[in-house]
Amino acid sequence: MPELVSAPKVKVESLEDFLLKEQDKLIPLMRDMEKEANLNYDKKAPLPEALSFKGGDRKTIRNHFLRALRLNTGTPLGYFLQNLPGNPLPGKKSDPMTVSIYGKKDLKEDYEFYDIRIGELVSPLEVLATAGDEPDFGLDLNLFEDNGESFGKDYGFGIQSFGDPKIYYATQVPFHIGYYHESPIIFAAADFLTHTYPKYRVYQFMTLSRYAFETGHTYWGYRFLGWGMHYVVDLTQPYHSRVLPNFGTISMLWINIKAILGFENAKNEAIERISSRHTTIEKYHFSTLRNAYRAKNLNHPFIVSVKQTDLDNTYGKYDNSYIVDVVTKQSYDISDKIDTLIDESNLLKGFSEDKLLPEINQKSLGDLNSTITDHMKSVGSHIRNYVRNGLK
Repeated sequence: MPELVSAPKVKVESLEDFLLKEQDKLIPLMRDMEKEANLNYDKKAPLPEALSFKGGDRKTIRNHFLRALRLNTGTPLGYFLQNLPGNPLPGKKSDPMTVSIYGKKDLKEDYEFYDIRIGELVSPLEVLATAGDEPDFGLDLNLFEDNGESFGKDYGFGIQSFGDPKIYYATQVPFHIGYYHESPIIFAAADFLTHTYPKYRVYQFMTLSRYAFETGHTYWGYRFLGWGMHYVVDLTQPYHSRVLPNFGTISMLWINIKAILGFENAKNEAIERISSRHTTIEKYHFSTLRNAYRAKNLNHPFIVSVKQTDLDNTYGKYDNSYIVDVVTKQSYDISDKIDTLIDESNLLKGFSEDKLLPEINQKSLGDLNSTITDHMKSVGSHIRNYVRNGLK
């Protein structure tokens, strides 16, 4: 995006400085934001009045702000930028505990970050891109009553509606998944599937981003914009927008009925099936991109396709209906095809620890790669349309 590449560098500002300077105006802004959210985005879980943002001093204001947004107050929110694979590290390598709530356990060797200093001038594109990963580093973890944290009992989200309990980051799932296109019969039988909050998060962070830009806090304008971008990108992933690809309405109802009657084998098998496919396709896509960047292969189809802009205008301007009517509708519609190609390519057995194994079906893998490439062209358009809306 030329408007990002040519944008002037921004000065890194601490969260506390931003909040202290703007708290008098943030108090009514965030109150009105939550009223609007309750009408359109989080009807099932309005913000408890006691959590409304009321400002604070340098020691308390960060915690008050995170609680008012109903985020995990233990999230580090350090000051860092992400380094692209294969590039020399431009600065001091960040301590993983300043990046993610789970530190190295979460980041492993997959991500590399370097520290930036308060007052330093940095690239807005890098701030935005780095912030696009941050919601996976702790913001949405343990926010429900039954997740073991005291703030989860205060936040009003109730008991966690769904998620694979065997995965340590599963408590964030209802914030990163949006089921909007299932049959009304499915929603009637399994209302818990409607208890999702990605649109709520996008609205919160877009609102804060616009305010930060308007008041001259450009670093936080880009960082908040990146936080919201994360959820838009998440919803382009087919397993984030479809409950059970290749399962019809009757099959899904039967699984739910058996679970209600106490026969949970089919439900557990379905969860395991989707969880393994969900994580495997993401790991495959990630490792393919990482290897391409390490090899300086910027002509890899996955990279080229996401940069192509010719579809941007065909989706219309980003607005309040874009996530449901455009982003998730598209990822929902492609989910059966992706799911089938995972089977036909034997990806679950033919890909492990970032390597293709002899069990892989190369022809079907080629079809899967082509499908991902085509989809990534749309993903790039959705990212740019979201960002343009935030910058206007």
